Amino acid sequence: MTVRSKTELLNNINSDLADNNAGLISAADIRNNMIDVVDSVNQMVASGDFNAETPFSATNVRAKINTELADGLTGFLVAESGLHFPNNGNTKQYIAYPGPGGIDHNDLDNLDSENVHTQYMHIDGLNKATDNMPLGDAWVNSSGNLVGAPSTNNRGLKFEYTSTSVSGEIIHVGSDSTLKFDLDGSYTKSAKSVAQAWIRFEGISGSVVVNSSYNVDSIVHTDNGHYKIFFTPNTFKDASYLAVGNSNSIAGSGSAEDFDINTVGIVERDKDYLMFLVKSDDNEYVNAAVNDLVVFGNASGVTPSSSPTVTNLPT
Repeated sequence: MTVRSKTELLNNINSDLADNNAGLISAADIRNNMIDVVDSVNQMVASGDFNAETPFSATNVRAKINTELADGLTGFLVAESGLHFPNNGNTKQYIAYPGPGGIDHNDLDNLDSENVHTQYMHIDGLNKATDNMPLGDAWVNSSGNLVGAPSTNNRGLKFEYTSTSVSGEIIHVGSDSTLKFDLDGSYTKSAKSVAQAWIRFEGISGSVVVNSSYNVDSIVHTDNGHYKIFFTPNTFKDASYLAVGNSNSIAGSGSAEDFDINTVGIVERDKDYLMFLVKSDDNEYVNAAVNDLVVFGNASGVTPSSSPTVTNLPT
């Protein structure tokens, strides 16, 4: 049989399969035309020589793979002349998609002409963060925090949100990091050198007044020259803190030069309070108008430093 065009097929059908009133249609006429249609349909579809409004308008047009064939190629849609998308202007594609691993980022267009990646932080500072930046357990540092690289895990800063703290936010300074102040070159690796509590108060009987304080919860005037000072709960790890006190041991504070010789004793200590005692040189406890207290020590949760070496007197 013969591969024919659509026009030839129609002409042959009209001529060979006329009205059957005269009984002139043979089985061969029907068979031959049907075989021509079968032989021609692939060529007609492949030629693209048709322009229907909805060609291949089913939900899916499939090029299925025949798994019984060993070549593994059956089922590909081969577009030798490229692809054209009429719903997107004159977009045409002539080169095969290389896959996600075959695209070189630097080969993409318009990477240096405008900022099209507003979701990224640019290395030149073009974009800035406008909201929270979740970091998880990561550190912000200049050396990087590579997975499996412990040497970088405690460098820089790390932000931690916790509802149990007063502020709800903790900024960690890594154990391998040091704060350095460019103003004068000073630096610190720990906050242990900072006073954990202090108070300035007027201790006159019946009119005790706190002038200023930090991490002090309350003060109780228990007797002449006796003041029980309570710290804010959980300020200190234990009672092994350093307390420094001073007093003018007189009832007035008008003169900057007036004071009596005295001794401030801070002997009774507890993790949560201490006794501030003012004793004059005649061995009497006295109420004083000017009293200062500064306390240094390990805060609650702070790791104590190792003890220094001790050398005793020879026995």
